[in-house]
Amino acid sequence: MENWFTYNLYKDNFIVRKGKGKCIRKSEQAVESYLERRYGHLSWDRFRFMWHSSEAAALKQEMRSIDGYVRVKGDLPPWNSVRGGGGGQTYFKCRAYTAQGTLCSNDALAGNYGFCGVHRR
Repeated sequence: MENWFTYNLYKDNFIVRKGKGKCIRKSEQAVESYLERRYGHLSWDRFRFMWHSSEAAALKQEMRSIDGYVRVKGDLPPWNSVRGGGGGQTYFKCRAYTAQGTLCSNDALAGNYGFCGVHRR
């Protein structure tokens, strides 16, 4: 079973990266191992993380966290070149609107005519 988390990487008490990840074991050591594999070549000195129940929940929290950082600082964290990841895949946002009249923030599924799993027709 995959365990999803969001994280902040710090260097000298400044956030240098925000992101999401997954690991098999649900432990701080597993998260640290993941971060070492991905960012060990960069010089960060500490991290904070939060567990999530699914990849969708982690993705939404990552987006909220990055957007909040941008609102306060005016730019992305230094090591974030783009919002979110995708393993080289191209994602599109769902074309549906929520009950509040805002555009759905979920990624569209391939073969669903531009709709996510919640709004597919």
